[in-house]
Amino acid sequence: MSLHRNTRRLASGVTSVRVRALLSLGVALGIGSIGTFAFWTDDSIISGTSFTSGTLDLKVNNVDDVATTTLSMSNMTPGSSSAELLTIKNNGSTTFKYSVAGGLAGTDASTFATAAALKLAVVAGGTRSGTGNTSTCTGGTVIVSAAVLTNTTTTVIVPKRGPLAAAGTEALCFQVTFDAAASNALQGKTATVTFTATGTSDLS
Repeated sequence: MSLHRNTRRLASGVTSVRVRALLSLGVALGIGSIGTFAFWTDDSIISGTSFTSGTLDLKVNNVDDVATTTLSMSNMTPGSSSAELLTIKNNGSTTFKYSVAGGLAGTDASTFATAAALKLAVVAGGTRSGTGNTSTCTGGTVIVSAAVLTNTTTTVIVPKRGPLAAAGTEALCFQVTFDAAASNALQGKTATVTFTATGTSDLS
């Protein structure tokens, strides 16, 4: 009876050793493990895209700074007027709108401004007629009529216009008139006027 029990224990022990050995071998070989799958991949590259900013370049009469030649007046009397044709050009690569500001400066700028004696008209697409202190703008479309020139050079005279595409132009005729009712107190007075055309990429 004792020998039989010992034989069973021995057989059981041998079986247990064999099971443990097989389990160890299975773990070593990865049998029954999870996440051992292989995945294939392939790429397609998307390229050739670039970003380049445009240029905004406003010119007047095809230059950056213009010294007007026919808008000035000397020895003017009430009712005198002078005119000059100025062309706004988009010399850049991006579309813009533009505005024009201006006003009086110099010794007697405030005197002329207070008296509202110098008035500006701007005509789009017009032409200059006459000479000297009798020149005027004719034809075209009036966009500014008898605007009083103040002694603030940042006063907006021509509101935003356009848009002008690249290489686009717009001809503007500027006419300054000395008020026909100007008083004797304005004799011998002097002022200058400066205009600034400003382009903007804001097309609203």
